[in-house]
Amino acid sequence: MHILLTNDDGLKAPGLQTLKRELASHDCRLTVVAPNGQRSAASHSMTINKALYCRDESTVPGIREIAVSGTPVDCVKMAMEYFLKDDKPDLIISGINDGYNLGSDVLYSGTVSAAMEGPYYGLPAFAVSMLGMTDERCVQTAHLVWDLVQKLIVKGRFPGIVNVNVPPEGDISLDNVRVVPQTVQIYHNVIAEKRDLDGSVCYHIVGDIDMTTAPEDSDVACIRQGHIALTPLKWQQTADRVIDHLKGCLSV
Repeated sequence: MHILLTNDDGLKAPGLQTLKRELASHDCRLTVVAPNGQRSAASHSMTINKALYCRDESTVPGIREIAVSGTPVDCVKMAMEYFLKDDKPDLIISGINDGYNLGSDVLYSGTVSAAMEGPYYGLPAFAVSMLGMTDERCVQTAHLVWDLVQKLIVKGRFPGIVNVNVPPEGDISLDNVRVVPQTVQIYHNVIAEKRDLDGSVCYHIVGDIDMTTAPEDSDVACIRQGHIALTPLKWQQTADRVIDHLKGCLSV
């Protein structure tokens, strides 16, 4: 199996490198194309009308690793349209991200947005995130990813996008995985007013996560309960249920 790896934490991030070693141990053929630095909250942004710089930083024989100066989506575009144009992978995996990508945060996530490119190219894709990334739990999460690849892709032939989030405590195994829908992620104190070095007022978008108000059958509540949240996502965003309503509004 040929897997394209990417992320939004950067090519040298521990999560991606741990996942690379795990997948390589199972004789997967890997191509790694990732940002050359931190690109969190890049969402689905692309670099347009500005140069992209790509540098080969391969360190392991047989695994090509390329650092890209742009966003996570840029990385997938560069891989699929250039580096792997004639050598299409079987699967895209984005992660392992340091920090959750739950609920409405998937709209802003560079990790998830890279995975969202999968269906555009006719490929299944995983976005994998965790809180509390110790070396041990990161390795365990990489093992889990391989187990999910076997269950969902090799045996299940799942064609779409899977968003995986791992809590900071609890068992990391298939037995602790729950399939749950996405909800809205609530934040408090989102805007922080601060003073710059010269005394100017500036603002930081931050926020405190509220894990207490999410519906029971949701990704946020799943994490709150100590389970691993697995959520199928879709790239096509048409609100099919209201098409007839809109047609009716226009015909009146």
